Amino acid sequence: WASLNPLAAMRDPLNIEDVLASPMMSTPLRLRDCCLVNDGGGAVIVTTAERAVNLGKKPVWILGCGESHTHRSISGMPDLTVTPAKFSGQRAFSMAGLSPSDIDVLELYDSFTITVLLQLEDLGFCPKGEGGRFVEGQRLAPGGLQPANTGGGGLSCLHTGMFGIFLLIEAARQLRGECGDRQVREAKTALCNGIGGSLASSGTVILGVD
Repeated sequence: WASLNPLAAMRDPLNIEDVLASPMMSTPLRLRDCCLVNDGGGAVIVTTAERAVNLGKKPVWILGCGESHTHRSISGMPDLTVTPAKFSGQRAFSMAGLSPSDIDVLELYDSFTITVLLQLEDLGFCPKGEGGRFVEGQRLAPGGLQPANTGGGGLSCLHTGMFGIFLLIEAARQLRGECGDRQVREAKTALCNGIGGSLASSGTVILGVD
C-alpha cells in the first residue's frame, strides 16, 4: 500500500527476502517487522450530524465504538495472546449492528507485524491462532479480500509515537473516495483499532458513509 501513497516514508517494494535479510531486533522480529519512528501530524473534525451535512466534505459517521483496558504492565497481562481489542471490538460491533464480514476497510495499529495478527484474531476476522494463515495470499494488500492499512500504516508510512489519529484520517479518506491509486472500490464501512500501553488499552471505532 505504501508504494501507492505519495506521503509514505517507505515506498520501495518490499518482499519476504527483504524482511528476512533485515537485522534481528528481538527474536523473531526483525527490523522490517517494526514500525517507523518519524515526524508527522494529523487532525480530525468532530461535529454534530446537523452541522456535518452542511460542511464541504462528505460526512463520515461514527457507527459504533468501544474501549477496553486490561492491565497496567505487560507482566500483568492476563493472556499474552489476547489484546483488549477483543473487548473493545465486541462493543463497537454491537453498537454498530455489524460484523467483521461487513467491514470494507481495516486500519489497525501496526507497531509490529505481530500486532496486526493479534488484532485480526481478537476483532473476529479469523479464529485465534489463525492470523498468519488469514493474511496469506495478499489478503490485506491492494486487490485483496480484506484491504488493511491502506496508507502504508506505521510500518511503512509513518509512526510519530501517537499513531491512532492517522488510522482515522486514512479511513475517512477511503470512505470519501479520496485515496487515488490506493482507493478501495465502493468502500462504505471502515474499522479503526488502536492499541497502547504495552497492549494494555484498546479503542475501536467503526465508521461509515451514506
